[in-house]
Amino acid sequence: MSARFSNSPALHLTIGKSRVRHGLYGVFCLVNAYTLWLLYSSGYLLLVYLLTPPVAVLLWRLRRDPLCGAELRWRQGLWTLEQGPAQLAISLGRRSTALPWVIYVDCRDPASGNGKGIWLFVDSASGRELRQLRVRLSLQR
Repeated sequence: MSARFSNSPALHLTIGKSRVRHGLYGVFCLVNAYTLWLLYSSGYLLLVYLLTPPVAVLLWRLRRDPLCGAELRWRQGLWTLEQGPAQLAISLGRRSTALPWVIYVDCRDPASGNGKGIWLFVDSASGRELRQLRVRLSLQR
């Protein structure tokens, strides 16, 4: 174990529901409805009929956060994502970013190389856990 990880505390972050995410989802729904209405009022009826099903499916799939209740953990240099009984070892990508109101964690499965992004808003976890994650992300660079 390197000196960088020898005395760092473990991170255990539980991803919870976020009002900020729900608000952004509501705005996204309104923007899509307004766009379809503008197309309809401009006379593009066929385009509206063609776009409505994919837009509805997209909005239906985005309504729920699939990672709500999952746990992001770091211990002695190893990252894991646990959701229910499944535990997935992950490695962090270079695109992870921490802003004051949102944290984006770029995760990769080391075995398959498949990527996944985790969006953590300011109210999706406790302040202490988010601070620990920001520190951990800054040390990863």
